[in-house]
Amino acid sequence: MAEHGIILFAHGARAASWAQPFERLRDMVAGNHRDGPVRVAYLELMAPDLPSVVDGMVAEGVARIDLFPIFLAVGSHLREDLPALVEAARTRHPQLSIRVHPALGESEAMLRVIATGVAQSLADD
Repeated sequence: MAEHGIILFAHGARAASWAQPFERLRDMVAGNHRDGPVRVAYLELMAPDLPSVVDGMVAEGVARIDLFPIFLAVGSHLREDLPALVEAARTRHPQLSIRVHPALGESEAMLRVIATGVAQSLADD
């Protein structure tokens, strides 16, 4: 039984191709996470949405979720929309533990990776 799920939470877009980097990231994370499912959930414009992913994980037996917002910075979606969605999930599933991590763009390690990517791109020119 899966006990620990990971959700990568992204904004969403109209173009289906926009999801590709998030799906690749999901596959990379899943390759290192053996304790349960790794899923991508979208705030809007794409499926699956966060409530569907949370409900599905609970149905799979997940008791704990770590949620990673795949956003570069905190705006109204992370200040307002995400907390409301998480609170609704906690209300639906009071036995579930949900830990929301900071936006990945706020991580010094992530900023260093992006800066390295920029430098490598410039070196390739």
